[in-house]
Amino acid sequence: MLAEINEAYILFIERAYKLHKSSFWEWLTSKRGASDMARIFAGDWLAHDGLSEEALDAFCCNLRLLIQDGDGFSLREIGEITESWPEKYSDYKQGIEGARNELQARLAEPSLTNFSEDGKTTNKELFDILFYGGLVHSNPNKREEFKRITEAGLFSFFVFQSFSGVLMDYRNCIERVAYNLVRFIEEEESGD
Repeated sequence: MLAEINEAYILFIERAYKLHKSSFWEWLTSKRGASDMARIFAGDWLAHDGLSEEALDAFCCNLRLLIQDGDGFSLREIGEITESWPEKYSDYKQGIEGARNELQARLAEPSLTNFSEDGKTTNKELFDILFYGGLVHSNPNKREEFKRITEAGLFSFFVFQSFSGVLMDYRNCIERVAYNLVRFIEEEESGD
């Protein structure tokens, strides 16, 4: 059982490391030049200095593996597995739970950009429209809204900034979960 569980942990940690070392993350957390506002006004929401669409795609595909169930190592699946940890690992368990709870709180917050009719777009709604409407899926129920907000000139500039913030929230949660998994594995292997 421990070997199977550890495999899920290892897969999660490896994918978390890919996010951390990705060229998109490096771009997102580095100083860069001005965005190409003429292209953004013309409908190219990703016209930012040095941004590689392929790097964004790779980041999002790796993120998708960590947030969607089915492969046995999503954030939710890892959370369920760690619930059965013995009390001696409560610090790591609480670290994982705290990271996941903080992410959920951030996703429930109002987005910096609002595009819903009721005037209350959340970070989760923004993420879902962009992520599932065109970046990693083409969900027909989200595709039209995806196109509308990413081709909206200056507004799309702010959409990208808001989305980048949500990607940071996801990545930070994943990093904290991976950290606690590594600590757990180290302690398990040392026999302490």
